Amino acid sequence: MTPTVSVILPAYNAAETVPRALDSLLVQSLRSFEVLVVDDASTDATADRVGSYARVDPRVVLLRRAENAGAAAARNLGFAHAKGKWVALLDADDSYTTERLETLVEFAESREADIVADNLRFVSHLGETAQRSALPAGHSLFQKPLSAAAYVRGNLFLTRGFKLGYLKPVFRRRFLERHGLLQNEALRIAEDYHFCLDALLCGARFLVLPEAGYLYTQRPGSLSRSLTLEDLRQLSTANRLDLLRATPQGGADLRAALSKRQISVDLNVKFVQFIEAVKGRRVGDAGAIFASNPDLTPYLAFYGLQSLRKRLPGGNRIV
Repeated sequence: MTPTVSVILPAYNAAETVPRALDSLLVQSLRSFEVLVVDDASTDATADRVGSYARVDPRVVLLRRAENAGAAAARNLGFAHAKGKWVALLDADDSYTTERLETLVEFAESREADIVADNLRFVSHLGETAQRSALPAGHSLFQKPLSAAAYVRGNLFLTRGFKLGYLKPVFRRRFLERHGLLQNEALRIAEDYHFCLDALLCGARFLVLPEAGYLYTQRPGSLSRSLTLEDLRQLSTANRLDLLRATPQGGADLRAALSKRQISVDLNVKFVQFIEAVKGRRVGDAGAIFASNPDLTPYLAFYGLQSLRKRLPGGNRIV
């Protein structure tokens, strides 16, 4: 029997967290699903842990990559094997609430959506659920279909607030296949954002529910993934391609949003270069970067200029 949902779960060295992710799937109120766990060449016991689930429940399928290639490549392998009418995403250190899949599928079917997502609720790395959700219940996002321009505006770098690229949508598989959509394997960050934007540029109807059904793990003192200059340069390239694609049919609002994101990505490149210069105690280089990019001022204040100064010899001033 064809499953209603294919859940794609990329995993790399996730032996400690993947059982919680799988446990949250196996108690879903919607029973018709498959979970495709893509082991991205882990060096720990991830494959063994997943294999123990697969031997007990045939809905769990283990796919293994010979070489580590990142989350986008792992998800694309999952897409290639997916059989469900809908495709859902789950990261190996996150989990679902019990009725998440049933709620999202019913909502998507009733509203004829191509993409549907829900709010996120934050969970500590110890498994404790936070009281706050990522977005307030009255957020405008829940009132109407999400446009490409609004999605881009919700994903600007070096700004406060929750980034919409962290949403974990469920996609109509027929829509993805009709438009040949896959994740950009050159990207190590923001691959989910670009995948959703590609779908929106193809005309997807994207709706978001205020209920929080996705439990997102936060680890203290760290970002979900550290940014490197190469990561950001790849992002800059991807964003420029999006801008070129959107120019003929996207309208002024979308072009303005993409241009603003381009500015934020390129400024983030300068920000990371500045941070690296500070960490390397290259005071002159740090000063030169700042002098030629005065727009960095509010971001340095936001991320803690005082903590950066501590890295400089003798507490030297940066500016």
